[in-house]
Amino acid sequence: MPRKSLAEQLYEAEEETLDEDDATWLLLYDFNDVKPHLNFWINLRRLTALEGSSRLIQYSAFLTDRKRIATAAKKLAGYYGATPDTFAITVLREGVIW
Repeated sequence: MPRKSLAEQLYEAEEETLDEDDATWLLLYDFNDVKPHLNFWINLRRLTALEGSSRLIQYSAFLTDRKRIATAAKKLAGYYGATPDTFAITVLREGVIW
């Protein structure tokens, strides 16, 4: 049986009950003037494939609709040396007129 990736290990360590809310989660991270390791990107891609709607919206910003994914991604970024912060946000949809 193959060994689980770091992304899978971090994801499975989080409680499933974290996804009971309807928030959208934004993870911002900074690698502080160093280039992130290639394995960070590989594992982040693995997390996005696990469940929910997750995507990289720019080099240091990750958006997901699952708190469990957001928490695992935050730990992943910290593991590879980034300074991460996670926020619950409200996404304003296009076409909304105030």
